Amino acid sequence: MKCTMDNGSISKSAKKRIVILGGGFGGVYAALHLERLLAREPEVEICLVSRDNFFLFTPMLHEIAASDLEITNIVNPLRKLLRRVKVFVGEVERIDLPNKRVVISHGHHNYDNHSHRLEYDHLVLALGSITKFFNLPGLAEQALAMKSLPDAIQLRARIIRSLEEANSECSLGDRQSLLTFVVAGGGFAGVETVAALNDFVRAALQFYPNLRERMLRVVLVHPGELILPELGERLGRYAQKVLAQRPFALLPTESHRDGRACALGQPAAGIVSRLFLYPALSSPGDCKVRIRRRRRNADHYFSQAPGADCRPEPAPARRRRSGPRRRMA
Repeated sequence: MKCTMDNGSISKSAKKRIVILGGGFGGVYAALHLERLLAREPEVEICLVSRDNFFLFTPMLHEIAASDLEITNIVNPLRKLLRRVKVFVGEVERIDLPNKRVVISHGHHNYDNHSHRLEYDHLVLALGSITKFFNLPGLAEQALAMKSLPDAIQLRARIIRSLEEANSECSLGDRQSLLTFVVAGGGFAGVETVAALNDFVRAALQFYPNLRERMLRVVLVHPGELILPELGERLGRYAQKVLAQRPFALLPTESHRDGRACALGQPAAGIVSRLFLYPALSSPGDCKVRIRRRRRNADHYFSQAPGADCRPEPAPARRRRSGPRRRMA
């Protein structure tokens, strides 16, 4: 199937075109805001470029992996969500800042991969982030990330496969590794994921006659004294106390050895597991836009490119409440 666009270029109309790269929270909410703001501006065209044709609510990915929610509960079609925004599904290959063009490719699934040049007047970068593996050997190859819908589906399939293999496995050593699940990172994603995984695995044991709850080992590895450091020491200590009442282990660690065995506590100690989940730190992708202290600092390429505007946007003014404040009981 050939694309009908001439010379691989998406025609530029007389309208001012705003191109938003990224279909995550940043890109979609920017599109929604511009759609409302420019509702009465017919001379402005908004275009959103996304890898998928749906918006994914990533904070609930762990509930998909644990079968607590259906997939349709956390996805929303972009064309249904954005009524006045043109949606282009494809991969961003490069950005030509001097000529104000974005090169986008699509057609990966039907082996007809080709590129298009999308011209713009204003460009919004919201390309999201990727999992940060810290260049640790074996981690990227062995660990399962939790960033996308296929990641959640793959995790659920891996958990069920481990239970199936352990149910028919005669070797005690292999069974223990199959029933040991390790989650790295004590932040929001790690704690929510390990709790959902723990509940899902223990609820599924009733369907496997050769498995017992005492055989399971669910481990949360966190490089710090307290989990959930985003909440502060008091709430983090309380969350850790509540988490300790659950039937899984919380182990502090200095470093990760590799994706199969994780160095915990003493240097010689280790955990042998067939499933190592890494819903940990993220970092900007290839086209970097870092947000620090409410200022956006583009990398060297963007800062040196002609016409690049990297100035921080002013914070919106807060509205003062009119009338007396209502006292809270």
